[in-house]
Amino acid sequence: MPELNPSHSREFILAEDDVNGPLNLEETISSAQTTEPEWIRNEQSYVDVEKINDTYVKYSVKQNGSSDHFTILVEYVTPPSMSISQTDLKQHLEKVLGLGDDLRVFYETFSADKPLSLTFGPVRGLRLMRGTNLYESLICSILSQNNSAKRWNGIARLLMKQYGRKIRFPDGSSWFLFPRPKDIAGLTPRELQKATSMGYRAKSVITVSRMIQNKELDLESLVNSSYENAFENLLHLYGVGPKVADCFLLYGAGQPRAAPVDVWIHRIANGLYFKGRKMPRPAIASFLRDRFGCWAGYAQLYLFHYARRRKFGTAKLPRHVSAF
Repeated sequence: MPELNPSHSREFILAEDDVNGPLNLEETISSAQTTEPEWIRNEQSYVDVEKINDTYVKYSVKQNGSSDHFTILVEYVTPPSMSISQTDLKQHLEKVLGLGDDLRVFYETFSADKPLSLTFGPVRGLRLMRGTNLYESLICSILSQNNSAKRWNGIARLLMKQYGRKIRFPDGSSWFLFPRPKDIAGLTPRELQKATSMGYRAKSVITVSRMIQNKELDLESLVNSSYENAFENLLHLYGVGPKVADCFLLYGAGQPRAAPVDVWIHRIANGLYFKGRKMPRPAIASFLRDRFGCWAGYAQLYLFHYARRRKFGTAKLPRHVSAF
């Protein structure tokens, strides 16, 4: 990934006053919790491409300073025939990086919840990323099922390369966009499996794409629906289980009460809150929603990322948590 060429790109600064509380950009982007392919790291910057208000924008973000006192350098470039205002790009970044979420309220509200509050120091400034393309969010949620973050990201990139539109930018770089439902709907599972190695998930990806293309599935309606109704509707889709549904609702549709429970969260919640008892996954998800309410998604994110860091030896959990 070549760097943005200063002769073609523009830039602006996001200051700490533009963010509601602390921010740790690296922890946020590298948390492996998102429903879009992970942004490309280029030294200390992170690069992504999105379609914003009918304009294709390649942008990079770089944080300077600490989690509490910082600036964010934003550089961006568009194709020659397109343009975007700094205001529109700023609003996009505020949404996708969760810059408006008041983390100070989150920390204060649950400061007495010892298991969760233990994570606040080590991953301070971690924010919940949200997708801006509902179709992309749902497909990536399906790809994440029983997959590591590295593997499903690789599959998503193959999907983009094989079926997405290629965009070229004035700085000499090019990028493959995420395909549209109509780009996938006409494929067979065997064709999709061969091109992307997504295995059994191909049938689900094609089924969902066809439903959207045929207007049998309206993802926008799930954004404004109640969590319970949206969750139940998603479970009727082929290949979509509770974890996939919650991933889409939290990171795609912006439903903050959704709390995806995978093997990590299952283990950490059992260890921290149930003293190692084997609670079923639906009970853990319900527990997180009841205990943390509109912050359930954030609680899940912090517990997941802290456990993930513990797995790789960069953070410590209480001794009674033996699952890790």
